[in-house]
Order: sequence, then C-alpha cells, then structure tokens
Amino acid sequence: MQPSDRADFARALADVMAYYGRDCSPFMLEIFWKGLAGHEFEDVSRALTLHARDPDHGQFAPKLADITRLLEGTTNTQGARAWSKVERAVKSVGKYRSVVFDDPLIHVVITEMGGWTNLCAINVEDLPFKARDFERRYSAYRLRREVPSFPPHLIGEHEAENRLNAARLGGLEWSCKPVLIGDVERAQRVLARGSEQPALRFTDSAKAAAGVLAALTGGTKREA
Repeated sequence: MQPSDRADFARALADVMAYYGRDCSPFMLEIFWKGLAGHEFEDVSRALTLHARDPDHGQFAPKLADITRLLEGTTNTQGARAWSKVERAVKSVGKYRSVVFDDPLIHVVITEMGGWTNLCAINVEDLPFKARDFERRYSAYRLRREVPSFPPHLIGEHEAENRLNAARLGGLEWSCKPVLIGDVERAQRVLARGSEQPALRFTDSAKAAAGVLAALTGGTKREA
C-alpha cells in the first residue's frame, strides 16, 4: 500500500472492527498498517471481507495473522509456491543462464543450498529431496519474517565462465543479462536492491585475534 491509501485503509479496518463490536484504536491501526503495507490496498480490503465470511475464523474479530494468512497463505504453502516457481525455472531456463527471481528470499535459500548451477545439475529423481530442503529453509525465514542480505541475481555457468576469463585476462569486459523469473517489476527491484557482499563473512581467526589485541593495547607492543 502507498501512504495515500492510509485513510481508506483506516476506514476499512474501522468498519470491519465495528462489525465485530470493537473499536479500532490508533495502536491497532498502526500494527495492521505496518504488517500489511507490502500488499495492495484492494487485496487487503478483499481479505478483510473474506475473513468475515470464513466459517472457521470469521466469528472472531480479525488479527493481523488472520489477514496475512489470507493474503500469503501459511508458511508451508508459501514455501511450496516458491519451490514450484524454482522448479519451473530449473527445467525451462537451466544452469547456463543467470536468473533473477521476483522474490529475494528465493535467492537467499538457493545460495544457501549451493547456488543456481548446483541446483540445476541435480538428477530429476533427487528433486523431491531438494524440494523438501528448499521449502523447510524458505518456511523458516517466512516464519521469522526475515529476509537477510541477498545476491542481486543467481549466477549461471556462462556468467561464471565470463568472470573467470575476465580475471585471467586482466579486466576483460563482460556483460550479463539474466532471465527475469515471475513478476518483471518485482524481479527488477530484486536485481536493483541485491548486494554482491556475501551474507556470511569468513575471517581468519588469527588476524581477528591480532586486531582485538591491537585495539586493547592501543596498537602498541609491550616491551619485555
């Protein structure tokens, strides 16, 4: 939702709460607004109406989790949907092209699992095992509402070879036009907002210890 949607959203939420005989406090409005801001207002408004018609949960006033579940599904269904998108890309695009998904969390999980080319290289019979691993990791991030640092795109074999050749020949120019998977605008945002820096840092323990010692001693060595 956009800031311009806030007034309409406040009225819609107040109307729903009034249906349940409850007031919509400023605190409640803020919680719902922040939690649902990533969705379109029309979708949120529809979800508020659907909650009232839900035979399992509709007898109670909606909580943020209720509306989120209607908009996004459970974390398990989100993981399954994400894997379905990945599996189609594996089969249709393959390991040679670099790719950009419209969901940065897909980049995070695939990177954790060894990268795009490794995922594409597995045997067909191993896909169900990879699916379970992917969905477990993805669902865990969704449950925590967490999106760590993610790469702007997932590197295919052609780009990997181009990078290697550029390093060998000293600054050779190379270009990469990754395939956009899913919603084009969202994929472009992922590409623009990603970071080439790895999510995990690897530091030599001896160097780290020396740095700590230098900081504690003011950078000077003690004389015997």
